Amino acid sequence: MEVIKTTYKHKDIEPFYVGGTSATISSNGEILATPINEDVIITNLYTNEILHKIEGDGELITNIIITPDGSKLAILSQSQQLRIFDVNQGQIIKTFKLPSPSYISTVDVTSSLFAFGGSDGVITVWDIEGGYVTHSLKGHGTTVCSLAFYGELNSTEWKLASGDIMGTVKIWDLVKRKCIITSNEHNSAVRGVGFSESGEFFITGGRDEVAIIYNTKNYKPINTYSITEQVENAGFIKLRNNKEYFYTAGAENTLKIWNIHTGNLMAQSATPFKTNEELVIIDAIKLDNDDLVLVISDQTLIHLNLQDTYELIPDMEIPIAKRIAGNHGIIADLRYVGPNFDLIALATNSPALRIVDTSKPLELKLYEGHKDLLNALDVSVNGKWLATASKDNEAILWKWDDEEDDFKLYARFQGHAGSVSSIALSRSDETPKFLITGSSDLTIKKWKIPSQSNTVVKTSEYTRRAHEKDINSIDVAPNDEYFASASYDKLGKIWNTETGETIGVLKGHKRGLWDINFFKYDKLIVTGSGDKTIKVWSLNDFTCLKTFEGHTNSVQRVKFFNRNNPQLLSTGADGLIKLWDYKSGEIIKTFDNHDNRIWSIDIKDDGIQFVTADADGKISEWEDNSEEELRLKEEQTKLKVEQEQSLSNYINNKDWPNAFLLALTLDHSMRLYNVLKSCIETNDDPSSTIGSKELESTIVSLSDDQLIKLFTKVRDWNVNFRFFEISQKLISVVILNIDDEKLSEVKGLMKIIDSIIPYNERHFTRIDDLIEQSFILDYAVDQMNKSIA
Repeated sequence: MEVIKTTYKHKDIEPFYVGGTSATISSNGEILATPINEDVIITNLYTNEILHKIEGDGELITNIIITPDGSKLAILSQSQQLRIFDVNQGQIIKTFKLPSPSYISTVDVTSSLFAFGGSDGVITVWDIEGGYVTHSLKGHGTTVCSLAFYGELNSTEWKLASGDIMGTVKIWDLVKRKCIITSNEHNSAVRGVGFSESGEFFITGGRDEVAIIYNTKNYKPINTYSITEQVENAGFIKLRNNKEYFYTAGAENTLKIWNIHTGNLMAQSATPFKTNEELVIIDAIKLDNDDLVLVISDQTLIHLNLQDTYELIPDMEIPIAKRIAGNHGIIADLRYVGPNFDLIALATNSPALRIVDTSKPLELKLYEGHKDLLNALDVSVNGKWLATASKDNEAILWKWDDEEDDFKLYARFQGHAGSVSSIALSRSDETPKFLITGSSDLTIKKWKIPSQSNTVVKTSEYTRRAHEKDINSIDVAPNDEYFASASYDKLGKIWNTETGETIGVLKGHKRGLWDINFFKYDKLIVTGSGDKTIKVWSLNDFTCLKTFEGHTNSVQRVKFFNRNNPQLLSTGADGLIKLWDYKSGEIIKTFDNHDNRIWSIDIKDDGIQFVTADADGKISEWEDNSEEELRLKEEQTKLKVEQEQSLSNYINNKDWPNAFLLALTLDHSMRLYNVLKSCIETNDDPSSTIGSKELESTIVSLSDDQLIKLFTKVRDWNVNFRFFEISQKLISVVILNIDDEKLSEVKGLMKIIDSIIPYNERHFTRIDDLIEQSFILDYAVDQMNKSIA
């Protein structure tokens, strides 16, 4: 008989890039630094692990820049504070107050100098090794918004280019410490400046949709090119054939590579599918191998593979090496997908379907097809068919391609007059026969799966007016005979799949329903509601069999699992996951791993694994370790019995040191107290405060952690006058035998001792009172004796 699931261990995929500030990456593509509001995360992209989390100074990050060698990171915030972080040491090594907030920065190729552009127009150049300002360049009358170095430290060719939001460009000679060129060719913010590797050319690109190529001999424009989009970044790139090109990136979310001499478009990254989502490339970072990493405004990064490109072919699409997701935003739904169910598909507040591999949690694949954000997902029983429902009023079916190990768009389903809010595929066969969709137009449609790919299906098998309010969830029974719908009108409904007729209504919730789910192994169905309850219904007569209460807010998702011992998993707007035993109706476990509303959950291998995601974009994958926990508890119980027997033997044999140490290890206050009390009462050694010199030596030689544990017990005993005497004897042993300086070095010990002192004073005051009262009594007795005499 299958063991009931009682506990799970988990691993998390957390957002590591939040905010409009650009990310920064080392020149070999290994070390990535990203802002997360006022903090900074440093990640190793080779190992997919977070190296450091740097807490902020209370203000939002305005800019970060890492040295090409990945050793130092400059962090700038709205507070005007500059902090230099040593990546290898894992600590801040220098702080400095800049004259104004800085929103742009750069670093030279030798990792020697940072430059920061201020909102007051001042450029600060910083010596990384020495930790001081080398230049304070004044000349821009407004915010500096682009910077680029050329040359090397201590060379005669050591320059810095800068551009501001009014279109002014300046070239600074850092050796002569002065501006040598001022150009006003642009009439809008100059967001890209750069020098070619050969030093022959200089480029500026602006939001006036123009890129200008200059000859560096006199910095006169030699070519002005219309880019037809706002330029957010521009620079030069050299391919393996040693030919130099210039690139631009910006408002169209596409990187373009151009011929320097003719301005002809030579290649570009993939043209994004047109949606209502306005994405912009906010930065393009060139790596050592001339690959480019694009930083997109939705906090994703695209690594473009240019290192293998020898020659550019007209209309060439630059291949993508990988995508990195800094965060996924609000995750509305998710499913395990793929032939082995080892991938996770996400419906987020984005039109693109996202799929992540948890073995490479930072990377993702995007599947474009919808024009508006996704609402819901469903997957076939073999994981090879994936259905998506979108706010664009369409559903899309995706099919796994075994040759390419990837999903391909298979068919579109058009016909709803409103957002498609819920979706479900047939269950009885590995290849789905039909698709059910629910919409904000309050209808449900059944669609036949077409036999050919790249089909647009515009006619459904039937359409039914289903509910009076939004349809939030649809599920199909394991044998495809029924399907169920859940609506915000407080009702769940059971439908005949073949005819589309209602055969049962689930009525009893006091607020709208968010989820509905068939149990695969019995005629049961479960609903989760905004009234904070879960209800299980019979499919025989549609009556409510059980109501589960425990969430403190709306139940967003609820799923049945476990064939032989039916259980439930539910997630709520309270950010909690609850594991239920169906038979007893009791909560087995509450998992408090999320900080926000948990919109989605999916279960794998009948509860061996499940995955959850919340409104912050945090994903947690859970794995059953009930048997492991049970085995561990049995071992702990066995060990405890053995230790209890050993303790009894030590006490009987008057082996006080070992009895004391074992009782302290067991961390049971009264057992420890009784060991000490027995030792004192036995009093084998009258010269010892506690009846045993050996025990005193043991106490004096305790480790710092053991001292903390012992004094915690002493503090607790000292509160009660009954235990006061023994606690004072222990304090006496420690104070008289351990040096004060050593005690003060034990972290946290003095705080515990300070909490003991007030009770000591109270106890000694009580003793003084008793002594005083005894004198009065003695006097009274003495006077009575004299009177009698």
